[in-house]
Amino acid sequence: MEPSDDPSTGLTIVEFDSAGPRPDQEDFVLTNPDKGFFVVADGFGGPIAGRETARLACESVKEFLEREAGDLEATLPFVLRSYYSLAGNVLFNAILYANQRVLQRNQGKNVHEKGGSSLIAGFLDGDLLAIANVGVCSAYLFRQGQMREIVQSRSLSRLVHPVSLDPVEGFDAPLSALGIYKDLEPEIVEVRLKSGDWVLFQTDGWIESARQQVLSLQTAGYSPTQAAEQIRALTSTYSSPENLAFSLLIYTNH
Repeated sequence: MEPSDDPSTGLTIVEFDSAGPRPDQEDFVLTNPDKGFFVVADGFGGPIAGRETARLACESVKEFLEREAGDLEATLPFVLRSYYSLAGNVLFNAILYANQRVLQRNQGKNVHEKGGSSLIAGFLDGDLLAIANVGVCSAYLFRQGQMREIVQSRSLSRLVHPVSLDPVEGFDAPLSALGIYKDLEPEIVEVRLKSGDWVLFQTDGWIESARQQVLSLQTAGYSPTQAAEQIRALTSTYSSPENLAFSLLIYTNH
């Protein structure tokens, strides 16, 4: 995990991933601060299929956004929603494109070779952050000493145990995922950021107690670089029972 800074956009990005006690890592994280996007995926289907699918999902979103970001015409052959911003529409179509790529990967494979993936992606346009979510990933906004879940995990655990802050063992299956359905409908959330905001994009391995520690770091008043170093120290001591990947955005524009 190495924090990256982009003074031109006022962003500091911290990435982290860990297999935890499991023998294989099926989570994946990919960011591009210059283009303002962040992608985290939680693959499933076995150690090979899950890992490959999570990587393919993230790289497909990256490919689409690097090629099409900011170009309204690029969305027209796909889907255009009048109630989303340009950033939201481009991100929406990036998820559809990634789903097509994963479906193509699974075509002709037997059930033991097919993979699927939950995915959460963010695309920052100025101070507007568009977020797309499919499956068990989630996003949290840290602002002025408060933490809010701005994108909720779409999992069996949240359906059956809606008041639990952490996944319940045995109920962690996603209710939707890339590579399963052609008619995938990603959830889109759009948020106006303020200077000093932190946004955490995570798979389900980063639990409530760990998020509370991240919140305490934000309220301590560290600079972005110092905060990134403190989060690095935190993650080095954190033991997750699951695979884990996250991307933390520290926004400092004025």
